Amino acid sequence: MTDAHAVDDASNPEDAAARDGVGPVLHATELGRAVAAAIAAENDGVVVRDESAYLRVSAPRVCRVSRAGVESSTGYAVLFPGDLEVTMPSFAGKVAMNENGAVWWLASEPRPDLPAAGSVG
Repeated sequence: MTDAHAVDDASNPEDAAARDGVGPVLHATELGRAVAAAIAAENDGVVVRDESAYLRVSAPRVCRVSRAGVESSTGYAVLFPGDLEVTMPSFAGKVAMNENGAVWWLASEPRPDLPAAGSVG
């Protein structure tokens, strides 16, 4: 009998995120939760693990977040990359940020494009 938790199911977002997951670790604050919500809205296969004091956000291979998406979640203006850097003590993968958003990706992959000005998702 096989333990269902030990089976790697490519169709299961948690398995894909664990295997090829990239993304931020966020403080469990209002802003951290808004960033996690924006990431979940803008990416497929996102897994958010609430670890009480922090949120581990993981998406398979590439994870993007736009400043516009975070502002939509918070209801107020957010400064990128500064506000993101303050709430993100760590991350998995490589990261690039600018005033419009951030992208995390696998180190073995080419760098993806950052979100464009005003874009969501």
